[in-house]
Amino acid sequence: MITIEDANSEVFHINPLHVIYVKERIAHNLENGSILKEKMWKILLSNGEVVMTKNEYGANEIIKAIKKTAKKNPFSKKRSS
Repeated sequence: MITIEDANSEVFHINPLHVIYVKERIAHNLENGSILKEKMWKILLSNGEVVMTKNEYGANEIIKAIKKTAKKNPFSKKRSS
């Protein structure tokens, strides 16, 4: 389980097996008239829920766990025809 806090300060305890994808994006925010660029991650869960977070460490841990699981699962690899 990986703990992630979303943009609304809600805490999620996520099982990486239930993550469909993690998308990294740049968010453009206006602050004091200047544009700030900050990284955000969109995490799509198997139940359709989306978690938006700035937690780079947590997002990368989920990505690592997905990659580790994919290496163990022979059906996740592309098959040559």
